[in-house]
Amino acid sequence: MRIYSATPSPASLRPSSYPRASLYRHLSLLISGITWLIPLLCASVSAQDVPTTTLRVQSQLVVLDVVVTDQAGNVVTNLNRDDFDVSENGVPQEIRNFDAPHKINSIPITAPKDKFGRENWGDAPLTMIVIDEMNTPFEETAYSRQEVDRYLKSQPSLLKQPTIILWLNDSGIHPVTSFSRDRDALITAIDSHKASLSGKYNRGAVVEQLSASLSAIQQMALFSRGSKGDKQIIWVGRSFPGIDGTVLDGKQLELMNKAISSTIDLLMQSRTTIYVIDPTVNAAPHAQFINTVGGPNTITPFSTTDPFATGFNFMTFVEQTGGKYFYGRNDLNNEIEDSISRNTNFYTLSYVPGDPIQDGKYRKIDIRLKDPKLVVQAKQGYYPARLTQTAVAAKDLQFDLHEALVSGMTYNGVGLRLQRCQLGPQGITICDVAVDNNSLAGEAGPDDSQRASIVAVLSALDKNSVLIANSVYKFALKLPAQPAATSYTNLPLHLAVPPNAKTVRVAVRDISGRIGTADLDPSQVKRLIAQHR
Repeated sequence: MRIYSATPSPASLRPSSYPRASLYRHLSLLISGITWLIPLLCASVSAQDVPTTTLRVQSQLVVLDVVVTDQAGNVVTNLNRDDFDVSENGVPQEIRNFDAPHKINSIPITAPKDKFGRENWGDAPLTMIVIDEMNTPFEETAYSRQEVDRYLKSQPSLLKQPTIILWLNDSGIHPVTSFSRDRDALITAIDSHKASLSGKYNRGAVVEQLSASLSAIQQMALFSRGSKGDKQIIWVGRSFPGIDGTVLDGKQLELMNKAISSTIDLLMQSRTTIYVIDPTVNAAPHAQFINTVGGPNTITPFSTTDPFATGFNFMTFVEQTGGKYFYGRNDLNNEIEDSISRNTNFYTLSYVPGDPIQDGKYRKIDIRLKDPKLVVQAKQGYYPARLTQTAVAAKDLQFDLHEALVSGMTYNGVGLRLQRCQLGPQGITICDVAVDNNSLAGEAGPDDSQRASIVAVLSALDKNSVLIANSVYKFALKLPAQPAATSYTNLPLHLAVPPNAKTVRVAVRDISGRIGTADLDPSQVKRLIAQHR
């Protein structure tokens, strides 16, 4: 395997702290790490469509998970391909693949390990329950966690599908558990988690709340992107703030639109839907800035209007992801049950647009049924952007890669293994990282060759998961035309590991936006530090 270039960068990934930063600065930071790599290309493809070779980003395949209900809200699962018509921007599309709802009979009790030592749940649907402390008053957060606890206690001891509990507070999104089907383990984790007050909410830091919330959603889409199954985020808490775009200048509005569109495209690529369980009883969420282009419970006339052209509202955002917003009720546990039921009984449709325009502008998706009495719930649009090889500045790495390093979540979008690290000259640690060529997005090079551009970061974190050292590298790799199942590229990465390091972690991101992470065995970290003393 030949490495064409490897450029190290001394720039730190630690983001700056701005207590009352401007809208421009927060949105700039939010989109800087991802907009250069957000094409809407292969969200997910069935096994018969893609051979076991390197991912090729040549096709603009659109994959949709569609929930159908009757007028009473009961899920309908007996339709076939001929019952659906799909159009994009008013142009009818040919349904390439169609899968009816079916039970997955082989979800393991505990996840087996893949060849990189990571949990592998196969095609199982995954549920991510987020308890939102950052955007929710303290007393409502207490109620929310009680209702999540109540929902879990109503389930069998072996959950139907793997579930993870995540906590969002002022310091970001953090996993409280890993994905598990062990109900009691999740309950114990929730009961033992310490509550905290939201400084951002209490001081009305609307822009900071919006930026941090979108960043959390992006990270959840990225860390689970390598999993094959459908994913759903159950967001328990108040919706995060809206923005009236009419009061923004042109640059601010452009940044807001890019932040929203890139987040929606990440959710599309990772097959992730958002459901919101708002704990505010007997009250509807704020209606301002809602654009009524479409909703998950109505089939609207064709319109190409961008729903976020002049503002942002979380309810509209949730509907665009194919999810549903529950509010004004006092049975949150039943709403959680309803959300999970909807997202485990879905049809999967895919198509390649007849006019595959990749200009980054909103493309509206319409799904209609032969039976007008049935209701469709699915993603409503996306923003296809052309894949580019834009150079990545150090600031562009501050969000997605930084969060991948400090969040504690294992990202599975790129296959890699931190094989070994040893102390070199001048006390510099030298690590060998093996990257799976089959997990990288390839692009055409000269002479019909395939290349992959990646960014790799070797980092050290202290006992509080604070990033204390890192080295950033950019690699241009030449990939084999037909890589074997065990085809790897070895990357030599260097880092001065501080004596207070608790964790050594590597993160790799390819041009499609997929990220993989791996940790060095803790005993090896201790050995390196001891050798350096």
